[in-house]
Amino acid sequence: MNQIPNLISISRTFLAIAIAIYVLNTPYDTQVLKLSFWITIVVIVLDGVDGIIARALKVQSDFGAFLDIACDRIVELIYLSLFSVLRWIPFWVLIIFLVRGVLVDGIRAFAAKEGKTAFGEKSMMQSKIGFFLTSSRFMRASYGLVKAVAFALMFLVQSSSYHLIDLETTLVYLMTFYCVMRGLPVLIEGKKYFV
Repeated sequence: MNQIPNLISISRTFLAIAIAIYVLNTPYDTQVLKLSFWITIVVIVLDGVDGIIARALKVQSDFGAFLDIACDRIVELIYLSLFSVLRWIPFWVLIIFLVRGVLVDGIRAFAAKEGKTAFGEKSMMQSKIGFFLTSSRFMRASYGLVKAVAFALMFLVQSSSYHLIDLETTLVYLMTFYCVMRGLPVLIEGKKYFV
């Protein structure tokens, strides 16, 4: 029972990998792109479900939090890599996410050695603005929502069925802005782990 949230996290990661492989093999098939739109919705919904189930079953753990963040990062990079390879987004967007991910996760690893976590009661963030940007439910939810809509719309727009005045591209840029703004406080406050 206590592994259900972790299994959900792992399952959504494999779903994202399956979508990427499927789309890479047939990137211009309208039906594949529409199906990928719906499966992406499932992947995103499962991201929220794992946390809800963990809290409901009272099986929250540091490992579960780590696994959730790791799976989020993997899913995010799978989608961004796919979109970059297919030239649906600029390559520099992927680079920003890769660099931010390596730096932030590296600092969080140092913080973990001192018993600090990325979110929650043992958060490594000490300033109110840093905590708000990285750990608040509002920022986490709004960032997740922007990513979810951007990823799903990318498939819908590429299927040529819908034209949304570059809404998906605008959301990718907004998602990139969020990525940087949520990473900066970790970089700034994380320097204390190196002195």
